[in-house]
Amino acid sequence: MDTAIETANERMVYVTGDKEAIRAYERRLMGLSDYNSSINYAREKGHAEGITEGRNEERLRLLEMLDLGLPVEEIKRRLQE
Repeated sequence: MDTAIETANERMVYVTGDKEAIRAYERRLMGLSDYNSSINYAREKGHAEGITEGRNEERLRLLEMLDLGLPVEEIKRRLQE
């Protein structure tokens, strides 16, 4: 539905022939595109940071178990929990 409304709005702006309205509409589209790009970038960056943080926590957990002198089978079992 939003796509249909957006298409109709775009056609209306160009039919009016008002150059200022066309410029305002194009600026709005550019602003929406920039906003979506920044949101997607932040989401991807946060996801990558979360993966890195999870890996670091897993390494620390493994090192702690090794420091405790736990047998390999016990470490495997705990890592699967």
